[in-house]
Amino acid sequence: MTAAAHDDAADLMAAFTAVVRANASLVSQLSARAGVHENALRALVLVSDTGYSTPTEVAGYLGLTSGAVTNMVDRMSTAGLLERAPNPADRRGALLRLLPAGDAVVADYRQRYAAMLRAVDRAHGGELHEVLNDLATSLYEQAGAAAED
Repeated sequence: MTAAAHDDAADLMAAFTAVVRANASLVSQLSARAGVHENALRALVLVSDTGYSTPTEVAGYLGLTSGAVTNMVDRMSTAGLLERAPNPADRRGALLRLLPAGDAVVADYRQRYAAMLRAVDRAHGGELHEVLNDLATSLYEQAGAAAED
């Protein structure tokens, strides 16, 4: 690798790391605004995206233990954000579904995040959507290739 290529790679890594940190900061601010922990906000978004999720799916998505997810779900249920419903496919399990207050938290999060993305997109010629989709696709492909090594 040439010095210029190394510098380019280092610059790309630094820029991507900055994006990851900025995203974490934004999620932190938006979760504080909603009055929930960042992992709870991520769980609410997951449940919203899927229509329902199991606690096991939430644990896997967030990288948490089942006990931590149980405690988080208990807090969100008490706060009226989501509910546990019987899982017809597993009588011992539960499905998590958003309640109207949880829907409102997710809607506010999405509206605020989308406004920020639209502002960045306008500032950069309207191609952010394509760049982000290409980045996500490439990252998934690279993750798959790395798993095969």
